[in-house]
Amino acid sequence: MEIKDIQPQLYKQFSTILQHGKLSHAYLFSGGFGSFELAIWLSQALFCENPENALPCGHCRSCRLVAQQEFTDLHIVEPDGQTIKTAQIRELTQVFNESGYEGNQQVLLIKEAEKMHPNAANALLKSIEEPETEIVVFLLTDNENMILQTIKSRTQIINFPKNVQYLQDFLEKNGILKTQAELLAEICNSTDKALELAQQSWFNEGLQRLQQFVKLLKTSADEAFLYLKELVEIFDDKEKQNQAFELLLQLFNQERMSQELLKTFQAIKMWKSNVRFESSLTFLVL
Repeated sequence: MEIKDIQPQLYKQFSTILQHGKLSHAYLFSGGFGSFELAIWLSQALFCENPENALPCGHCRSCRLVAQQEFTDLHIVEPDGQTIKTAQIRELTQVFNESGYEGNQQVLLIKEAEKMHPNAANALLKSIEEPETEIVVFLLTDNENMILQTIKSRTQIINFPKNVQYLQDFLEKNGILKTQAELLAEICNSTDKALELAQQSWFNEGLQRLQQFVKLLKTSADEAFLYLKELVEIFDDKEKQNQAFELLLQLFNQERMSQELLKTFQAIKMWKSNVRFESSLTFLVL
């Protein structure tokens, strides 16, 4: 997957930025579709041994190591469990007081940046505000609203719209049925997540049951109510239940069931307020 195919407009925008030498020292990439790929591509540009019009060649030793996430001066941080801990950031800020191993340039790439502990975010601020060495920071998030305002105000925020058609085409090329690819393209923010779901037996079984549930809602509320146990059985944890609601929204939209679509939004609010999954689904039937 190449960034110019995933996010063609952002590829063009950042190509121009690189060619004019105007890359900022800190970015917040908001929206997961292609953000990691762009950050890696920009890192390649910074470390490339044989740049072509300021763009990475993609073939030199540095470009290959960056693509493999094994380049010494590329530091990638992701959550340790549910959070990015303060110690993870402080350890790196000490590294940034020194020049890189390969040269002066270093890159810090933080995945799921919204999961930074507030103390970790504050520890990062100094490196962003007063970098003592040549460092570029990429913060990646699917939830910009959970990023501290002090961090946001010190970064350039770039939004990553989802390229639904690209994702659907990618899934179909990887053997996913068209109808399933359409749904996955709507509910997933990355090719990796979409493929992962498509390969899960529970997901495929769950999708079939949701499609049956939607059919029953159109013909018999009583039968739909009795069928709820089939859904509760397979969507048995929070993550799966979230996927169920996302799929229901798409299925109701496809069937132009506007009343059920609106009720699903209300059911999601109930579920997020700790109403049981089964009770939230019951609201759709009543």
